[in-house]
Amino acid sequence: MPSYQGFIGGSSPSLSAIATSERTVNFYVEQIGTEGRQHKTALYPTPGQQAWITAANSLGVLVDVGGRGGIWTGSRAFTVVGGGYYEPFADATLTRRASCSQDANVAQLAYNGPTGGQVAVATGGNLYIHTLSSNAFAQVLTGEAHQVGMLDEYFLALNQTTGKLRLSNLNDGLTWDVAQFALRSAQPDPWVAMAVNAPDIWLLGANTGDVWYDAGTSPFPLAARAGLNIPYGIIAPFSLQFSGGQGFWLASNKDGGGLVVMTQGYGVKPISTLELDTAIAGYQRTASITDAEAFLFQMVGHTFYVLRFPSANATWLYDLTMGKWTELGTWNSTTGSYDVWHPRFHLYAFGSKHITGESATGTLSLMDVTTGTEADGSAIRRLRRGPVLVNDLQRLSISRFEIAIEAGLGLQSGQGSDPVVMGHFSSDGGKTWGPERTCGIGRIGQYTKRCFWNRLGSPRLWVPEVVITDPVPLRILDAYVNNAAAEQAA
Repeated sequence: MPSYQGFIGGSSPSLSAIATSERTVNFYVEQIGTEGRQHKTALYPTPGQQAWITAANSLGVLVDVGGRGGIWTGSRAFTVVGGGYYEPFADATLTRRASCSQDANVAQLAYNGPTGGQVAVATGGNLYIHTLSSNAFAQVLTGEAHQVGMLDEYFLALNQTTGKLRLSNLNDGLTWDVAQFALRSAQPDPWVAMAVNAPDIWLLGANTGDVWYDAGTSPFPLAARAGLNIPYGIIAPFSLQFSGGQGFWLASNKDGGGLVVMTQGYGVKPISTLELDTAIAGYQRTASITDAEAFLFQMVGHTFYVLRFPSANATWLYDLTMGKWTELGTWNSTTGSYDVWHPRFHLYAFGSKHITGESATGTLSLMDVTTGTEADGSAIRRLRRGPVLVNDLQRLSISRFEIAIEAGLGLQSGQGSDPVVMGHFSSDGGKTWGPERTCGIGRIGQYTKRCFWNRLGSPRLWVPEVVITDPVPLRILDAYVNNAAAEQAA
């Protein structure tokens, strides 16, 4: 029998589990680009984290909790952890430069370049300026800076309460002329989110948006790009992110809210699937989506948009390279379910380090696809649930299910030295599940090891789910059902 069509794929939950209940958690979909290949796509593991530095004092006492943002200036890195502003160094040391205000939102940081030599930090509604030459740290705006950006060596500060956009002096974040500001007049919904995508400033209200730029006019240099009206606003102001000239956010307009959009030039198109929109609507009913937040990272040739829903305790991952949605999650062994993914921001610094800050600790971690654990050393639970296998509701005889994997990647010792995959199988479309059955995937060097399960019953609506918690790089290339040739070979 040919391969199990659709087993290699993303997450697509539905209102009806028997229609589709596919889930892919802590994997991403990889395109296999070699000509003549047998497998066109595969599931590869998402990055793990290794604890790097903790925001503790010389006695080891935790000072600040909760990673909230960071920036790399090209020679120095800075992060906000809780109510502290820190400078991490490549040798895994950390200096607490100053205290700053704190709220439930992420912090935003901007750098005005070597001429200005300043980092602006928007946190807790206030704006602080760090002068790099002297390490002086000063509060310059109070209650007027929920978001910050930089364009053409001007700092920009957005007040989400009033929709006012303020502008610093050129190369001088310490000076803010009270007359240098803009308020929206093109549409009735005030701006609540801002992101700089040079040479443009994207400014979004609840229902629509504008694009401004540096027109060089006097006395106020910024102006709107004529004739542009973005037909989508934003429901979660901290979900707005740009990478490679493309912007992403959790959108809303006068007709509703809760779909993810992406820019195309000055146009915007939805990129969330109907199934993801359904999941987000569920979060909106049972929790909240206005506090959703996002960050981006690039790794192994992919650019990823991470969309966290803290109130709904869920995280989605969009792969810009493949155009696929999967899920991320940190496993909670107490509740037996996934929590919102713990990393809250990403910072690429020191030439090779992918630094993350966790939402509930004071730890900065290093993220890499070769790391198979969470920052605290606990297991990453990776899951793939396939599509429903059905044949006109007739009973199916499932004698064998096999996953094509790269075997023999066990560790030298400890957990993962004899790794296993846990199989769960449903006969009613994913409503209930049978007992767990394990399958070994090979100690180190057992490269011909195969992973399969036999005698799986005669269901009408059959769904397989495979899970691994061992810290090994499980890569799933395909899956087969009732593979007669494989049975004879085995």
